[in-house]
Amino acid sequence: MRRRVLGICCLLAALVAGADDKSPFMSLLWGAGLSEGERPAAFAQLAVALGRYPSCFDEVRLFDKQTDKQMTEVLQKLGLTLTTVGNCNPEYASGIDDHAPRDMIGSALLVAARQVQGAVAIDNRRHCASGKTAHGLCVESMLYLAFGATGLEYDLMGYAREPAAWTANTYMSELTLWRPFYQAYVRFNADTKPGGILPFCGKGGKPALSGTLRAANALAPIGLPLCPGSPWPVCYILNAESVESMTAVDIQRVLSGGVILDGGAVAKLQARGYGAAMQMTTQTRAPEVSEVFTDDELNVNRVGYVWQPEAAKEETYALYPSNESARVIGRYQTADGKASEAASVLFETPGGGRIAAFGFAGFGTEVSAARRRQLLLAADWVAQGRLPVFVETASQALVLPRVTQAGDLRSVAVLNATIDTQQPVTLRLRGCRKGLETMEWVTPKEKPVTLAVRLEGKDDALVVLPALGPWQIGWLRPAE
Repeated sequence: MRRRVLGICCLLAALVAGADDKSPFMSLLWGAGLSEGERPAAFAQLAVALGRYPSCFDEVRLFDKQTDKQMTEVLQKLGLTLTTVGNCNPEYASGIDDHAPRDMIGSALLVAARQVQGAVAIDNRRHCASGKTAHGLCVESMLYLAFGATGLEYDLMGYAREPAAWTANTYMSELTLWRPFYQAYVRFNADTKPGGILPFCGKGGKPALSGTLRAANALAPIGLPLCPGSPWPVCYILNAESVESMTAVDIQRVLSGGVILDGGAVAKLQARGYGAAMQMTTQTRAPEVSEVFTDDELNVNRVGYVWQPEAAKEETYALYPSNESARVIGRYQTADGKASEAASVLFETPGGGRIAAFGFAGFGTEVSAARRRQLLLAADWVAQGRLPVFVETASQALVLPRVTQAGDLRSVAVLNATIDTQQPVTLRLRGCRKGLETMEWVTPKEKPVTLAVRLEGKDDALVVLPALGPWQIGWLRPAE
């Protein structure tokens, strides 16, 4: 009960802070692991460090229940406020380093799925020279903002293994340079939410990278716009764990809209009695097969492509649609070259919903360029042409569109999810204002670059992003 009360108090505090334009944007969490005897000397070092980079943070949050008068006066002279964590624990992201950079994407997906209100707290895990790089920390920070956070808190010095001067020169120096980039993004995207495809998690489940977010974690780095926790998605994506978390009302809501399913999700829905509602059944089959792209119009320029990922029997599902108008976009082929069951299908339900199902190997990290494009086109078909951003170029890029409740596109953040330079990438944008001719590409520590927009059809705008450095991030906005 006490934890519930504290949680409500924290939520109310975050909402109040969000309503206050003067609420702290970047804060330093400090004092963890220090005894009363150690604190004065450690604070003296901290004050010197903050004095070198006074514009990095707005406040220092003390791991205590009451502030210290002397500390308050010292920080005030630096233009900083001192507050306490008290009983309201910070909303921590996963404690990770950047030795495996894509762990940051998973952490950001989890934060988004938790629908964190206000600031996200970032812990570098190893507070020493062998830990996270400054660049990794800065990119991670931007990911949380792009997924909906409105502030950042940094636990950089708890149980410190290095002197405060090292922390300041390594991290505060770089965060100071990135801060205007963060602030411009948050201000520009006020009153928007992440848009795109929602990995559904019902109240009967808990978001997890090995569960309801498994598909999102695998597909986000190849350009599918995923938006866990968003109230304004254009369609849904489900795996087996998603279905297990859902109520009957949840399932009805999803099937009456637009949804992308893997074979495990189809099997779970079938087991729960929704085979007729889906107009499709499934069963596992031997994985010694390949999938051949059919001559369906969705596969234009890819007809006859053979897709053969590594897959176990429990990941290989034959699909049996009962809807006569179902479009088979991929069909299993046996080792002797004979066509077999449907592997990937698209169809509309009598209630107006749209379903795309992929039975072979589910949604994993092994994705060819042809399969990637097929997934994107199927998702866009399910969303009835309303994906906010469609990455035309085969690339490993994370895209994070921000949209209004009316569906208008405000901006798109893009992360090069590799450790190599990303060559120019073409984005197809939906929901842009009429007559848009130019956009601005904003990156940290650089002046915005103006990009030409090419209009295509009734609602699409195409823009080519410049090359992007390894594990670098930027965002696109309409030019004034």
